[in-house]
Amino acid sequence: MIDNTKSLRDDKVESLIKKYRDEGFTVIQNPKADQLPFDLDNYQPDILATKNQNESGLIIEVKTSISPVSVERLQSVAEEISRHPGWRFLLVTLEDIEAESLPGTSEELPSWEELIDHFSQVSKLIENNNIEPAFLFLWSVFEGALRKRAVDVSIPVERLPVIRLLRTMYSLGELSISEFDSIQACLEQRNRLAHGYIQKLNSQVLLTFIMLAVKLLIEWIPNTSATQKIAVLAVFRQIMASIRETASQEYHKVMEIVASNLNNVPTEIKDRTLAVIKEISEQEGLTNNFNDFQHLIYESCDLSTESKNQQVNKNEIILDDNAQIALDALPTQEKEKISHAISYLEKFPDCSEIEVSKLNSSSDNDFIAKVGIYRIIFEVQPEKVTIIDIVNYKRIEMLYGLLAKAKI
Repeated sequence: MIDNTKSLRDDKVESLIKKYRDEGFTVIQNPKADQLPFDLDNYQPDILATKNQNESGLIIEVKTSISPVSVERLQSVAEEISRHPGWRFLLVTLEDIEAESLPGTSEELPSWEELIDHFSQVSKLIENNNIEPAFLFLWSVFEGALRKRAVDVSIPVERLPVIRLLRTMYSLGELSISEFDSIQACLEQRNRLAHGYIQKLNSQVLLTFIMLAVKLLIEWIPNTSATQKIAVLAVFRQIMASIRETASQEYHKVMEIVASNLNNVPTEIKDRTLAVIKEISEQEGLTNNFNDFQHLIYESCDLSTESKNQQVNKNEIILDDNAQIALDALPTQEKEKISHAISYLEKFPDCSEIEVSKLNSSSDNDFIAKVGIYRIIFEVQPEKVTIIDIVNYKRIEMLYGLLAKAKI
């Protein structure tokens, strides 16, 4: 097992040396102290990769595993190297996160400005009630910030898998025990979502994660970047506004469901229930909320009544031969007006859109409707309206002799 691990480590070293040389670096394996660009107190790295006549480069340690003790020892080396512009210390392990780019060169973490900009996009997802995508996107922002923080404080673990990264940052005091526990709980949720176990995420989990991310971002952003910290708080206010709006929409939807179902119970029970809700609401200082709820009740009742009326009062319209001939003879514009008026009679007697009067004739089923200069004579039977004739106002007396008796 030991020989196999050593072989894997040697393969990793050789692979890195080849890649850096292919990128134009001058590479020295196991450089001695006098070959290093500055004094590192007898520390000997595995690889020295330089460019621009030794004005910049990478000092690389390759390890098969990582422990808090070894990281703590290497942190002082990383701090010294970070004091020299253009130079960077890099810890590479066999369990590094996968990256297509070359470690330490084109592979760069986002700036704090970029992370804050990404953070602001979380609110847009929440506004559209995309809670799970918002959580996953927030995790990517948080993990980027965590790795960025490791680089800033010269803890050379930014390439470790996230769980090892978290444990190292906790062991070195960058995370409290409560923060570590909260992040681990969020990581479990993130892993389930990321690996295809689709589930409805509790919005409280997202809110807790947002609060933690804001707290750590403000702590981790360098003290000189007050503007960036203010930007984080501005984004936080924006996200909270989105959460409140989403919660308000969900609350209103629930109230609509309750109001709709309350209208299905007997009136006596509904009134008694509303009286109890009103009394409790007034005691709790929620009178306005009760009024909104009562408005939904009435609105739901109106919609229900309208729907029932539309179903009950749907009449069949039949045009008598005389009526059809008269309608066909009308000019196109007048024909459209009359046809539109006839369609209202489908709801008779609830057709307030047109003026209708009972025709004083031998039958109680005869009616007359006024449409401009025209009159529609119709007969009503159960669920059926028969259009008898359509006449000009001037011809109605001649044809029917009933103008004086009709309520026009």
